Amino acid sequence: MNQAAGKNEQRERIASVLGRVVARPEFTIAIVFLALLVYKFMVMQPAARGPRLLLAMIQHDSAIFALILLFYAAGSAAARWNSPDRVRRTLATIVSKLCLLASLLVLLVYAIDAVVYQFFNTRLYVADVITFAPEWRAALTLVRSGLHILRHHRRWIAIGLVVALPIVRACYKLLAEPVRSPVRGRLLAAVAVLLAAVSLVPFPFTVFSFWDRFLYQNYVERNEGFFIKTNFSDAFRSGVLAQQPGQVCHPGRARRLNVILLIVESLSAYDSHYYSGIEDWTPRLDGIARQETALTNFYANGWTTMGGLVSLLGRTFPFVPEHTAYNPFGAPMLTDYLDLPQPLARDLNQQGYMTEFIAGGDTTFIGQEKWLKAMGFQKVVGISDPRFVVQKIRGPFNSVPDKLLYNVAEQEVAGMPKDKPFFLTVQTFWSHRPFTDQNGGRADGEEPVVREVDAQIGGLYDQLMAAGFFQNGVLFLTGDHRAPERFRKEEYERFGASTPARIPGLIVTHALNLPRVLPEDFQQRDFGASVESLISDQYCLGPQEGSFLSDPPTPSSCILQARGDDRDLIYVKCGKAEATVHVAGDATRFVSGGVPDESSIILTVNRNRARPAQ
Repeated sequence: MNQAAGKNEQRERIASVLGRVVARPEFTIAIVFLALLVYKFMVMQPAARGPRLLLAMIQHDSAIFALILLFYAAGSAAARWNSPDRVRRTLATIVSKLCLLASLLVLLVYAIDAVVYQFFNTRLYVADVITFAPEWRAALTLVRSGLHILRHHRRWIAIGLVVALPIVRACYKLLAEPVRSPVRGRLLAAVAVLLAAVSLVPFPFTVFSFWDRFLYQNYVERNEGFFIKTNFSDAFRSGVLAQQPGQVCHPGRARRLNVILLIVESLSAYDSHYYSGIEDWTPRLDGIARQETALTNFYANGWTTMGGLVSLLGRTFPFVPEHTAYNPFGAPMLTDYLDLPQPLARDLNQQGYMTEFIAGGDTTFIGQEKWLKAMGFQKVVGISDPRFVVQKIRGPFNSVPDKLLYNVAEQEVAGMPKDKPFFLTVQTFWSHRPFTDQNGGRADGEEPVVREVDAQIGGLYDQLMAAGFFQNGVLFLTGDHRAPERFRKEEYERFGASTPARIPGLIVTHALNLPRVLPEDFQQRDFGASVESLISDQYCLGPQEGSFLSDPPTPSSCILQARGDDRDLIYVKCGKAEATVHVAGDATRFVSGGVPDESSIILTVNRNRARPAQ
């Protein structure tokens, strides 16, 4: 009996110790960090190449854990300091709470970094925080759409509450109650130093993703480049601006046709079986592509909507200008591209065209409406239009469903003046994350939303066909950028390093004799020159610029894309040759691969970025 009682007493002591450990807020915070590490690994693993991603992530994230421990050790040490002086005791308490708060904030940013990658396929960058922080109204529309979706996922709400309650409790106990850590601060500091050292050890292996070699880096490492100025020196800038881009001119078609540009939010090559052979979510688009003219190797020049607009309508590459409104390190908005020399709409105005832009969402976001007017659009139809105001169900960026947007576009086409040609741009928003169905309810992921987008594209095509638009008009359809979704291994098996730039390109017209397929490499930036080649007697192409509506089609010598993983890198593809340019002001240079005439590429990059000295 005594032996049994002793064992029971020992079990009770162990259970009591474990209970006290589990009840401590430090235990909860440690579990949260480990759970976030596993979560981050799970969302990044599909794009990783190599079996050791988790080990590499643990090594690099140990620096973040070390930072958390250092702040916690400092807070714990300050809490232990007993001074007879009341002022010093108060000061020690304040220092303790500030250190503990800093520890929790480091963990919070770690969580945000993982969530940003999950939803936007990019890491958390200081530049993005600076750019999008003033756009809180747009952020609220994303939150609102997400809450609408969550209403149909009560199980996830319950799980979220169960997870959140112990985290809230742990944060409260750390910040509101006296901290008496059972572990001495010096030991914690020693462990933190050891973890920091582990993060610096060069392990004898390399793990990287298909696109982003440094996928496993922590968010501090990813933001190191933000603090490197990429402005030019005065002398270098003067030399760049003095060099006029050489142009080669060709005879144009001189066909003053009506032109519609349809920019579909996040439309990607992988959505289409015709364009990629991967998913089969766009049967209407694929059917139209087989009947009309498909650009089977079409590329986005950027990774955001801003990049797509600048490339398609600004007739330039969307590289970060050396001077931006918010900071000298690079956090651009559309209003940083007001001084473009050859915007398409302005040029068409001068040639007698009516120019109009119809947006299915918020055109005040990142200065878009101001930019559109500066680009020469005579009329901008946005969400304040009475035909949109009656729509109560709204999606991301206060957007309206594509069906309503296309109905308004058809009305605008029908009301265009008959005595002058027109250029109409239609921009969709609805297919941006979080994915919502046309009634504002739950959409089970990306596929049903893309299928609905495809159905509405088919409906617009049918309406334009019935109205006879294609007899004297051209519709060009493309995406603004590849969707911010995780990369598929199948994409890289087919497209290689160009995967992040792959989007569909489609021309529909019965007024021109075009081939069914244009297999050459074309990019968004070529759209402006293509329209010029269509309507003018003569058109001119600058370096790395092509035209897919000219006779014959003239592909650009190289494709350039501003990368979204490392913002100071530019992907370059010239035929089968591929390379990477590092943007570093005067020292901008190729850092990997190789392409013909690299000096011309560097000059193009610098010329696109250079702005007069401020």
